[in-house]
Amino acid sequence: MAVCAGAAATLGALGCEDLDRFVTGPDEAYCGSVTLANEFREGLSPRVQMRVRLDGGFVEGAEPPGTIATYEAPSSTSPERRLLSDALLRPIRPMQNDPLSRLEFGEGRDRNLVFAVSPVDPDVPPLLAVLSLKSDGNVEVRLVRPGGEGGEGGTFGIFPLTRRTGDCGF
Repeated sequence: MAVCAGAAATLGALGCEDLDRFVTGPDEAYCGSVTLANEFREGLSPRVQMRVRLDGGFVEGAEPPGTIATYEAPSSTSPERRLLSDALLRPIRPMQNDPLSRLEFGEGRDRNLVFAVSPVDPDVPPLLAVLSLKSDGNVEVRLVRPGGEGGEGGTFGIFPLTRRTGDCGF
């Protein structure tokens, strides 16, 4: 029961049983590619794929609740690239008590959660990962990092993800 109380306090109205359905098993992950529309993508190639794993700590409110990885297959003009390599989804503790932690946008999203993630390259600033736990059992992720003064150099991408067996091919 204490686990349910902690999860309810951290993740709002969803009950423990509802949260359990988003936890991935040892050979499962949420997989998908970045949305191709330029209006919803900046600083990311249209070839970028994502993998998210959510563990039991997600339900219990423990840190970290999971990992996130990206992969861009090599092309004739660029090598294989990984912005995130099983980066920990790091909760932003003060935000858990702020109304921003209960943000809602669009129907079909049971809960939205905001995490910080660190890129593979330590010289690249962290990103925000906004995870939407969807009522259909899927997960949607938005990667966000502001650009410079003129907005250049920022990162934004929406990744609709579905649960799959395996490691998403990378």
